[in-house]
Amino acid sequence: MILSYRAIGLTKLNPSKCPLSLFKQPWRLSSILDTSPTNVMRNAEVQTIYSAALNIPNQGRLEVRCPFNLYVTPLHQKDFPRLDRAFFTIYGDSGFQFSKDVWKKLFQFSAIFNPSDRTLRVMGHFTQLGEKELSEQAHTLEVYCQIPPHYEIDVNCSDNNNVNIEYLQSPRVNIQTKRGECTLKNVVADSIVVHSQSGNINCSGSLHGTIDLSTEREGSIRASKLQGPFVRLKVENSDIRVKSIYSEHFLIQGQHGKFRLGSLHGHGIVDLNSGSIRIGAVDGDVSLQCEKGNMDVFFSATDSSTIRAQNGDVRLGIIDTVSVRLNLVGKRVQIDEDAEHFHMETTKKAGIVQVQGYITDQSSGSSIDVTASKGTIELNVRDFFSTLKLDRHVDH
Repeated sequence: MILSYRAIGLTKLNPSKCPLSLFKQPWRLSSILDTSPTNVMRNAEVQTIYSAALNIPNQGRLEVRCPFNLYVTPLHQKDFPRLDRAFFTIYGDSGFQFSKDVWKKLFQFSAIFNPSDRTLRVMGHFTQLGEKELSEQAHTLEVYCQIPPHYEIDVNCSDNNNVNIEYLQSPRVNIQTKRGECTLKNVVADSIVVHSQSGNINCSGSLHGTIDLSTEREGSIRASKLQGPFVRLKVENSDIRVKSIYSEHFLIQGQHGKFRLGSLHGHGIVDLNSGSIRIGAVDGDVSLQCEKGNMDVFFSATDSSTIRAQNGDVRLGIIDTVSVRLNLVGKRVQIDEDAEHFHMETTKKAGIVQVQGYITDQSSGSSIDVTASKGTIELNVRDFFSTLKLDRHVDH
């Protein structure tokens, strides 16, 4: 048996009570329209177009296929102790003073729960009349969903529609967008997979689980804290900015852009074709590669790490309490004059300088290998609060 509930209403809504993402980016039916939030929401008022409520189990799956912005938040257990309800509301900018009967002719929306596979399906599409009526006007439509917090999430968002997911503890989260942004906030799941054809991916608070975030073209990735057994981040021609990653294994990839990573804890690979890499602190084993561009990396602890810059410079910082062996090979090597804990030997051959040495303990089994055959390697050994002062050179 398939249960479906649909209630329709048309009322004015106080904008202060409207989901914030409604004001972020509009839905476009035509790419030539000016649909910036300023133009779409100039009157700062919205309408409640549809509303619906369902009785559902507290465990299941949410599947969304809609050409609207999507905002998903959990039910509060203090309001619904059994967590067995779902609520849906469609908001639209109030510049369109259509009656509810007219809205019903412009698009169709349904929220259907199927007990056999425990799936709550949210479907929507514009009718031919809707495409005709709205194609010449900028507009914003958003589906606001409140569901039990432990539901699996499966979302496929078309065109430039945005997805916003908050405060869920889910078995799995799977999101696909085209040109719209995806925003996640404080999500815990066994698996979190987000892919966009060209939209940005923004993560605030923390994400916990096996994490796979990827976007193409000009889409970027920004995050606060990512934690789990495996973290994968991939961009094409844009930036990755993450404050911290805690992971047993991670893989960070890009063709062109800037990687700005506050701290890395774990083992993994950072691979960038062209651009620049900056890492505030590494506690673990990493392999860093950049074909064209500079790298700036500080190590607080490592067993075995490598840095390869094919066409660029490397700035390497190490805390003075780390026991590690270093092998630095570059066209030019600079050693901080205050690096009193670094004991080294220098050789020069065919325009290449090689500096080998150790910090603290000559018998240390830990190592960092750095190669910048066409660039300069700068080494600074310091305590955590000191600043870089690199002014002694070992030249070819």
